[in-house]
Amino acid sequence: MLLGDYESAVARAATPEAVWATFSDYFREMVVDRVLYLHLPPIGAPDSRKPRLRAESFPEELVVRYLGERLYRDNPALRHAHQRAEPVYWDEAAELGPANERESEFAEMFRKADLGDGVGIPVFGPDGRMGQCGLGFRKGVRRLDPEVLKEFQWVCELAHLRYCALLVPALGPLPELSPRETEILAWVARGKSNPLIAEILGISSHTVDAHLRRIYLKLGVFDRISAAVRGIGIGLIRAQS
Repeated sequence: MLLGDYESAVARAATPEAVWATFSDYFREMVVDRVLYLHLPPIGAPDSRKPRLRAESFPEELVVRYLGERLYRDNPALRHAHQRAEPVYWDEAAELGPANERESEFAEMFRKADLGDGVGIPVFGPDGRMGQCGLGFRKGVRRLDPEVLKEFQWVCELAHLRYCALLVPALGPLPELSPRETEILAWVARGKSNPLIAEILGISSHTVDAHLRRIYLKLGVFDRISAAVRGIGIGLIRAQS
């Protein structure tokens, strides 16, 4: 599949399933035998406890464990890829080393699975929706040409963004905050106290308190930290607001 055809097909995809089908079809014609996509929702999002995983040609038992036991939290390749914001080859992750015992155990399990060589590509979406694409190479392939790797990055990122665009609306409507409530929540997220927020906005502390009570009710939380986390996680405010 040519890159232009892939871009058009992803743009036309009307469901997450269609995005995955297009994504996996693209790699069938490349030097890739195994394909994996992991979607990691941000803390505070409605689906924050529901990561999503799709995989093709990976051992089924390993895939079930990877998601069910949340082994992705112990995957050094995933950690290195997100820290560096760039692809990390599987053997390179092993050379960089695990950070703790759990990562060591994961690396040993991965080694025993004998999956060959491959690359982990981090992907980044709106409001902190991150993910990982795992591409296992055909036998004899250890590294990709730099231009090919760049294309694979774009292919992965484009699929992730389209997946996010289709998934988020399906999670249900967002709570609606008034402009003033949004403004106050943004200051809460920046660590400002109620009296200081009142001073900044030129209103009374009692008014800030009243707005916060309504914010808690709308967001289904009971404290300012949870409100800030949820507001960022669902995109009502931005972390830098």
